[in-house]
This record gives sequence, structure tokens and C-alpha cells, in this order.
Amino acid sequence: MKKTLLCATILLLIGTLDAFAQENSYGVRLGANLSSISSDDIPENLEDSRFGIVVGFLAEFPVTEKISIQPEFQYSSQGNDDEALRVDYLQVPILFKYNISYKFNVHIGPQVGLKIWEWEDNTALETNFNTFDFAAVAGIGVNLTENFFADLRYGFGLSNIIDDEDIPGGADGNNRNIQLSFGYKL
Repeated sequence: MKKTLLCATILLLIGTLDAFAQENSYGVRLGANLSSISSDDIPENLEDSRFGIVVGFLAEFPVTEKISIQPEFQYSSQGNDDEALRVDYLQVPILFKYNISYKFNVHIGPQVGLKIWEWEDNTALETNFNTFDFAAVAGIGVNLTENFFADLRYGFGLSNIIDDEDIPGGADGNNRNIQLSFGYKL
């Protein structure tokens, strides 16, 4: 009896997961960043924002009809316009998405970034950037068709990205960016 109940439970679980998995979707997104480093320690002449790109992959896992979890893996060029303040990341946002309707959604979540490039001759601050960046992301999205979508996001840095070991008195700076992207879900 216990074996029958166990087998029935396992089959029911597998059937539920299989039905759940069929609703999963995967896709790509490509867009533009307008980013800057928010800091009182950056000279005024170096504060101009940088236009960059964002490109990545995503998966969407529905939890309910209205709520889903959307992990992503993306490349993002960030920092300021001055070469010495440019830094590029590989990022992993984990977004909690609420579908207001079939067309519109809002999303929010944490994001971790791994620095993969910075300008080598960084004399603007006489320092380097930290390896990791932690941020909060919030945005809105619209489904243009069944497969095509667009989203607008704001990323708010939560960690100091400036490696201030060599700066007397230290330095603080956080990433900020606005992303407009378009994507395609398979």
C-alpha cells in the first residue's frame, strides 16, 4: 500500500511538473543603457552618462497565472562617458514579474554583476573598480506580439563599485542605469 501511494504521488508530481514546464519560455533581449556612476568623489567634468548596450538571455517560469520568476544572464556596458570610468559586467538579474494583463507587466528583483572589463589607464580616480556589483532592478514591460516584447528598467546600485584602497579618505560610487530593450521569446 505504501509503495502504491508513493508511486502515485511521484507520478502526480512528475505530471504536474511536466505541465508546469510546458508553460516555461526562453528568449533573448537586446537594448541600450544610459548609465552613470553616482558619486560625490567624481569630478564634475567626468560625470557625463555613458550610452552602452545590454544583450542577454532569459527564462520565464510561471508560478501562477499572474506571477512568474524571470532569471536572466546578460552583458551590460556601464559607467560614465569618460574612458577612465567605463566598466562592463556580466549580470544575473532575478526578476519577480507580475502580469497586470496579457499586454503589460511590472518586474522587480535583485541583480549581481561580475566586472569583466575596465579601462586600464584609470587616472581619473587613481583607482580600480570592485569585482562585484549588487543592484536592485525595477521595470515595466509590454508584449508587442505573442513572441516580441519591450521593457524599460531602472537599475539602482546597492554596493560601492569603487575600489578605494589606494585613495586617501576612500571613495564611494554606485551604478545607476536606465535600460530600454527589445526581446524575442521562443
